[in-house]
Order: sequence, then C-alpha cells, then structure tokens
Amino acid sequence: MLVTAERLRFSAEQHARRERDAERELRSLRRALDLQSVFLELGAGDCALARRAAGYVERVYALDVSEDAMGRLGGPPNLVRVVHDGVRIPLPEVSVDVAFSRGLVISQLPGICRALKDGGVYYTSSEGPAVQLRAAFFEAGFSRLRYYVNGLRIPYPLARVLDDPFRLAAIK
Repeated sequence: MLVTAERLRFSAEQHARRERDAERELRSLRRALDLQSVFLELGAGDCALARRAAGYVERVYALDVSEDAMGRLGGPPNLVRVVHDGVRIPLPEVSVDVAFSRGLVISQLPGICRALKDGGVYYTSSEGPAVQLRAAFFEAGFSRLRYYVNGLRIPYPLARVLDDPFRLAAIK
C-alpha cells in the first residue's frame, strides 16, 4: 500500500480484503449493538468498520492517529472522526456502550474504561500472556474479562496455559 500526504491509494486487492474484514468484524459485533448504542472503534484507519456500524447504532466514534485516512472519506452523519495521540481517548466519560480495536494497546486501557458506560464492553485481540492481560485490564478499571480462542470462550485457568492469541471481551 502506498500512502502519501496528498492521497491514500489502495490496490483493488487490499481494498477488497479490508472490506471483507470490516464485514466479518461487524458480524461478530452485531449482537452487542442496537439503535441506542454508542460505538467506539480505535485504530479506525479508513473507517470501513465504523461506516458499517453507523447503520446499527446511534453514534460511532472513529479514533485514529492519522488524519489522512479519516479526513478524506465520507460517511453518515452519526459518524464522528477523532484524531488522537495514540494513548489518550479524547471522548466524554461514560459515553460509549461498545468499544473495539483490532489490537490491544495497554496504555489506552484506562481511557477506554473511562469512556465506557457501566456494563460497557471492549472487544480486542492480544497475544497474551493471560496473567499480565488480566492484571492490566483490572488495574485500568474493568470488572470482568472473557477470553476466546478460535471463537470459543475459554475459562481463565485454560487461558493461562495456552499460547494462542486471544480474543478478549472486557466488561466495565
């Protein structure tokens, strides 16, 4: 992929792959979303997922460190693009129902937790280890953590011994 200051250019293959990934991600998140939900996507990039999610929720916040990708693409009126520094989450406290990122950035956890409403859920992925992840999430203010491997929910004791990448659902 060639990225320039003037324009973002994606090959047809990259664009198609990104669209397929966004559709898959939305399918996995869909059961957590409703028309009164506020959704946050961290690392939104081209906003492919955020644009899709906007049709299912009241408001979508799309956060990314790059203004280039987000600033050049259109979207529905309930999609709010926010450029941030990669650490702080510049959203109102207790304003988000569901948050999502493709990869975990530990330094963002306190800000994500502050932005989530009580009972809100943050979905992400990480390589582990489960013990350190659990400590980081609880220290940031989350109350529960669910681990998933290959789409199956697994108990924490099993997550501790597996080396597989985890899909996580953290509940505030």
